[in-house]
Amino acid sequence: MREILEKAAFLRAERGLAGLAAKAASVAYDRALRRHLPWAEPVLYAGLPTGRYRRWGDRWLPAALVAQDIPDFEEGLVRALRAHLRPGDAVTVVGTGSGVTTAVAALGVGAEGTVTAYEGDPGGIAATRRMLEANGVAARVRLHHAVVGAPVRVYGGAGGARIVAPADLPPTDLLELDCEGAETVILGAMTIRPRVVAVETHGCYGAPSAAVRALLEGLGYAVTDTGLAEPRMARLCREGDVRVLVGLRGAAAGA
Repeated sequence: MREILEKAAFLRAERGLAGLAAKAASVAYDRALRRHLPWAEPVLYAGLPTGRYRRWGDRWLPAALVAQDIPDFEEGLVRALRAHLRPGDAVTVVGTGSGVTTAVAALGVGAEGTVTAYEGDPGGIAATRRMLEANGVAARVRLHHAVVGAPVRVYGGAGGARIVAPADLPPTDLLELDCEGAETVILGAMTIRPRVVAVETHGCYGAPSAAVRALLEGLGYAVTDTGLAEPRMARLCREGDVRVLVGLRGAAAGA
């Protein structure tokens, strides 16, 4: 999903000569003036501080060239986590990306809970660390520079990341998979059986929602399709088959 978001932002910023001129002005401003201006408000994703800030002069730049708040960032996964997390849970996140859902998980499990998170992209590791520190939950998270299963489509590249076998994932109460096509690889080989599995499907990268559903049901989960992963980008999500499926086991399924 991260590549789809970046592509959309790029297209907005680069549309036509006006977009190119605005970008040139932005680069000049950034190099000559921006670094000397005071920090302004933090950038918020899903209502949480990201550890990034806008500067005072950013308000005069075109919106496409300035980091904006995204209230519904990763809406599908965030909604699933907030609905099913319990205080004290152990959570595993595969594919932390910007760190938003990892921070949501760490906040949701409370001081007695733990989060184990995996990310193959070094840039994603840095962004996740910033996010966790900005939300005061870094101590609850074990963050690993690693790819689980296979590096199907690691955003930014997986240089230096170790490979973790799905069978080596730790026991967990809630498993979140947002790993750009490796979802089916992991579901087909993992040995853990969490109470809840929340999956962002990526049909565009070989992990379609129908295959994810079949794998979850084969593992004994009652599956709900909660809809598009990013409803604000409905066309791209529909074309890429980027949805969120939630699988529940046992008592959780009947709750």
